Amino acid sequence: MDRPPAHVRPAWWLKPVNALLSPFGGRSGAAESFDTALRAASTRSGLPWPSDEPFLSELRFLHDSWEAAPDLTPVGRFSLRTEIGRRLERRLRMLHLLDARPEVAAGAVDRPVFITGLPRTGTTFGHGLLARHTAGRAPLLWELLNPVPDTGRPGERTVSRRERLAAARTQVRGMHAAGPGLGTIHPMHPMEPEECIFLLPHGLNAHILAHVPGYREWLERRDATPDYVYLKQQLQALQWGRPARRWVLKSPWHLSNLDALLSVFPDAVVVLTDRDPVRAIASWASMTEAGRRLHCHGADPHRIGREWLDIWAGAAERARGVRAGHSPGSFLDLPYGELTSDPLGAAERVWRGLGEEFDPDSRDRTLAYTRRDRRAHPGGHTYDPARYGLTEREVRAAFGPDPTGAAAARARDRT
Repeated sequence: MDRPPAHVRPAWWLKPVNALLSPFGGRSGAAESFDTALRAASTRSGLPWPSDEPFLSELRFLHDSWEAAPDLTPVGRFSLRTEIGRRLERRLRMLHLLDARPEVAAGAVDRPVFITGLPRTGTTFGHGLLARHTAGRAPLLWELLNPVPDTGRPGERTVSRRERLAAARTQVRGMHAAGPGLGTIHPMHPMEPEECIFLLPHGLNAHILAHVPGYREWLERRDATPDYVYLKQQLQALQWGRPARRWVLKSPWHLSNLDALLSVFPDAVVVLTDRDPVRAIASWASMTEAGRRLHCHGADPHRIGREWLDIWAGAAERARGVRAGHSPGSFLDLPYGELTSDPLGAAERVWRGLGEEFDPDSRDRTLAYTRRDRRAHPGGHTYDPARYGLTEREVRAAFGPDPTGAAAARARDRT
């Protein structure tokens, strides 16, 4: 295999750091590290753990799956253990908030908008675009990383807004320092809207960072409804004590779980993006390779291509089935071609479809967003399906002629 493209290669300094840490960064302590993380979450927050099954058992399964990945680097192992610690502390604070302030759970999450679709189909740009409407509110990255307000419980370690912002900035800087190409593939900024995947305890994004086939199989059999209940609770925490606005959320990962999403948010509207799947899957495989190389000793591009073609084709098939079983008003389409050629017009069409006027302030804010490009090196992300062992024919065959079910929905509308 040729040398990887620059945008998927990790920073040069990761290799010597991993070599230096290799005597200390193996699996030793893996069995105890989850219990250590439990205690650390309690110490950092100043809050005791209540009984919390099956959440903790399921998160332990993710932890154990990551720990068993054979090719994790010491830096990768440290990164994934840190992520488990973040999820545990967020959960602990959320449980105490709901206990101390039961009115939080009574907050209405009215008519949320969920943008989803195959990855790399404009979901990020569409999210930023729609989030500019004055009626909407998208969670910012710093909020997603630390969404639970202080409870006021005795002994609790409070975390100020400044501390939360500083922690988000540190995390983003660290990610960009370790993976310089990530700012080109998927730019992130603490003060910008970001994916609500950060609020879900489980998801196949775990399979980007390390090869965890057992976790993937478990996840594809599992009912994701509890994850969306937890997502709703965190949205209620974020909106608590603030003016009510319509949530604008996004993540390609919702595509696999639209049934669970719509059961928890029955008045939600799902905005589906659409793009040539050949381009989408090649771009996604490139992004996955970059993430895998940050955490593991190398990556097999062909395995990445085959696995993720199967994963996303299955997700699209499930989404089409859910869409076919729901009323047309639960879904809107946002094709990539329209999004890129006429973003302002696309935003206005979608918001009117959502039942909102496109007022002058929203128009001005949206127009300003279309003139920005947050990528570190615009045009620097190139990708080829052949690198990932894929041909155009097999990708198109995997998704069929109607990946999002838009054509079938139009046909039903005509009848």
